[in-house]
Amino acid sequence: MKNDKFVRSMDFFAETIYKLSISDRDINIGVGGFTGEGKSCFLTKLFMNYSKYSSIRWGFNLMTWSRKELMFWIDGEMKKGHRDFSKQLPEYSSILVDELFMLFYKRNWYDEGQIDSIGTLNMCRDRHLLIGGNIPNFWDLDTAFNSRIRFYVYIPNRGVAWVFEQENNPFSNDVWNRSKNEKGFRKYKNPYLLPNFLCEIHFNDWTPGEKSEYYAIRNKKRLLALDVNKDEKIERYTDIKKQRDDLIRVLLNTNKDLKSKDVSDIIGISPTAIRLIRDGLR
Repeated sequence: MKNDKFVRSMDFFAETIYKLSISDRDINIGVGGFTGEGKSCFLTKLFMNYSKYSSIRWGFNLMTWSRKELMFWIDGEMKKGHRDFSKQLPEYSSILVDELFMLFYKRNWYDEGQIDSIGTLNMCRDRHLLIGGNIPNFWDLDTAFNSRIRFYVYIPNRGVAWVFEQENNPFSNDVWNRSKNEKGFRKYKNPYLLPNFLCEIHFNDWTPGEKSEYYAIRNKKRLLALDVNKDEKIERYTDIKKQRDDLIRVLLNTNKDLKSKDVSDIIGISPTAIRLIRDGLR
């Protein structure tokens, strides 16, 4: 599987990314591969190498599972009509989003927070941030976010990374040439002749200390992010329910000939529930 002709060092890739960043280009990296093959390990090793060029130290505390925290780190936080920049990371910082699936899943394309986040990523190039994230299947990402990824890295097995880049083709509506790459990989059983292939990188596993630090932070921050996501879903449902109930009341109050049964047939809620909403009892 390995071919030394295409192998480049982690340091080479880190320096390449830094040169792109200081030339005012946005750098987002998506890392795919089966669970347990080393996606997070690859990114942490890359960010540690990158910090030698950016002069901004990278630590495991710069991992997140929260879209809200990611946005704070990029753009600060709105508080009472004013933007608080205390949580904003310095220019040229590196951020590891350990589960992109939770933040930018393509089936959640309608989610307002997801739409706003993609908009922020489209406009934050001046921050010169290096953002990398993991997802088992790269193609499960929201297509709008997918197009913001400059490098797609696939981990076929531990210690090996295949790096792909978007094609710079003014006539292509698929910068990843997904179908062509899929057919080519089935034919050659390796990525070396694929149109989007850039290089192969070999990397070492974490040290025991690094592994311990990763799991300590992951176990704490991931659970916290899950709780926040649940609260946000409850809040969104509450807002939608209130809007629905307000519309039902307006509809019944402005059309006296309309019966609870009529509204029930239209929106699929029982007539009893419609009457309770009308009377403000639900």
